[in-house]
Amino acid sequence: MTLATQDPGRRNLERAIKIVGGQSALARTLGVKQGHVWHWLNKSGKCPAEHVLSVENATAGQISRHDLRPDLYPAPDAGTPAPPASAPTPAPTPKKKSNGAASSARIAIYGAGAIGGYLGVQLALAGNEVTLIARGEHLKAMKKNGLKLKIGDEERVATTCLCTDDPNEAGPQDYVIVGLKSHQAYDAAGRFKPLLGPDTAVVTAMNGVPWWYFYKLKGKHENHRLESVDPGGWQWNTIGPERAIGCVVYPATELVEPGVIKHVYGDKFTLGEPDGALSERCQRLSEIMTAAGLKAPVRDNIRDDIWIKLWGNLCFNPISALTGATLDIVATDSSTRILARCMMLEAQAIGEALGVHFRVDVHRRINGAAEVGAHKTSMLQDLERGKPMEVDALVTAVQEMGRLVNMETPYIDSVLGLIQQRGRVLGLYPAFAGRDLATDAESEDARELVD
Repeated sequence: MTLATQDPGRRNLERAIKIVGGQSALARTLGVKQGHVWHWLNKSGKCPAEHVLSVENATAGQISRHDLRPDLYPAPDAGTPAPPASAPTPAPTPKKKSNGAASSARIAIYGAGAIGGYLGVQLALAGNEVTLIARGEHLKAMKKNGLKLKIGDEERVATTCLCTDDPNEAGPQDYVIVGLKSHQAYDAAGRFKPLLGPDTAVVTAMNGVPWWYFYKLKGKHENHRLESVDPGGWQWNTIGPERAIGCVVYPATELVEPGVIKHVYGDKFTLGEPDGALSERCQRLSEIMTAAGLKAPVRDNIRDDIWIKLWGNLCFNPISALTGATLDIVATDSSTRILARCMMLEAQAIGEALGVHFRVDVHRRINGAAEVGAHKTSMLQDLERGKPMEVDALVTAVQEMGRLVNMETPYIDSVLGLIQQRGRVLGLYPAFAGRDLATDAESEDARELVD
């Protein structure tokens, strides 16, 4: 028995490849590399969720979504016709504003800085009811002039958003998109309550290991709480992991002055449920973001995407903060490149022990970072500005996960120890506020936690 005939999904994927004309032909049709198709066929044994309908269309319906992924698209009941191959999954009926105009969703951006502000403008101009939660001079400028987004030579201004530092003014939302750094989100969690209705989803659009990482992750570590990113399970208990939608952020943006965001590159925000389900709320958010001019694919294993980005952040951020070097130097200088590679190989072993698939190799990932050019990592920028550094979500959490799966991490341990000491000497680590979290929601000082 060949690999391709061991299960129906794999067998039907092989049939689809033959119908289309081979792996390279299918890859061209889907806009991916031939190696991806090879991996689906010979390794994972399944077509990724975001490509199922495209394969169905490419085979003119000869291989249906039910054939490819019966786990996601169970066959319809007998006598009930399946939807045509060309028809997309129906979107939920959009909600209505009180004035009768169509609106996709009520969305609060908690932390409307560079990335959050970019999202906020795009979503608001697409007709969504957007709340921007920010602070200081940035908030004052948004209240006065709206939020301006510069994309190339174009300027877009969102003037209809509710701009506030008080979640009570916004009320329950359909989605809360968290644009804070991990430690800021932890400290601010007590202020989320006014935004949370019975069905509100909380989208973690931040770097590093999310606090909900082990929620519904099948295996002996299911529902494990990570102390490094969620001490005492504060976010787990306050927000609830059932609300979480994962989001991997790829664009680069800058807050160039209060009330003004500059888009540098990228428009992709990968989404996924912790349990891998193609839920209605996740697909709806993807459609809303797509309508706003963004790319928002939904993955059936968001942790793979989290790790691909984390893989680089884990090493490039602390090495750059320790050396003061930009990304191109860290990734090409022989000494720092070797150190980064060793850290990444340790992390890869941990990820794979937890079921993660790394779809690129370590050298390709490092080369990709080098191609970004003379970019200062976020950790180096924070250090230079005297701001608390995001060490725990990017590095400490990986060390903690290594301990969980009994993996030794000497390179990660060494670099982590150095950046923690560097941070302590400068007063920039640890970054958690360490306040009495039970009273955080009542504290006016908590507004300063909004980025």
